Amino acid sequence: MMIISVSSGTVYVQSGSHITGCGMKCPEDDVTVELYRVCRGEDRTLLEIHCYFNHTKSHDSRLQLHTGSGCWKLTPARKDDSCVYKIWCYCDQEQLISSTEIRVLDPVLISNITSNCSQLGEEMAVSVQFSGEESAVTWEVDGEPLPERYRLIDDNRTLIIPSVQRDDAKRRFRVRITNPVSEEIREYRLEIRGERGNYWGNRGGCHSSLGLALYT
Repeated sequence: MMIISVSSGTVYVQSGSHITGCGMKCPEDDVTVELYRVCRGEDRTLLEIHCYFNHTKSHDSRLQLHTGSGCWKLTPARKDDSCVYKIWCYCDQEQLISSTEIRVLDPVLISNITSNCSQLGEEMAVSVQFSGEESAVTWEVDGEPLPERYRLIDDNRTLIIPSVQRDDAKRRFRVRITNPVSEEIREYRLEIRGERGNYWGNRGGCHSSLGLALYT
């Protein structure tokens, strides 16, 4: 009997969803197949199939097995489920069937967008506050990449607009936050103070934003 070892790399899973895999089938009648995981150097058995007397033993109440396909599901996924999941066959010689690193992440969530409500001709800073691990931040203006005169600081969390003009208040700013398990988008319009207290752009306050949330 030949069993090919498979390494599936890293799989990202959103917290609260499912960790899934396959390979829990008996290649022969007189072997044992085991699903276990390695977390921070500690091993823990999740599922055993004793093929010689057709017995399955689960060690986690969240674990479900479809015996026909050999596919399994651990649900709901928790942050402490971030581990390396391995399937072993205890055959004539021990054989590794698969090894997959699972990383459970929270989805990104934008909590607020704020600006300093500068006057015409002054520098304006627009900042986004959000939560979520392994996040990336990108900005657009009217659906296009940022003009050259704009710049980003603080790991792209803050957009700097030098010498802000009235035309800037007419533009639609969009910030996109992504991580391997989710995406969220918000749109924002500037509020600019004029020389005599007049305002242009967003009348709802310097912290207001138009919300559009997308999760993947």
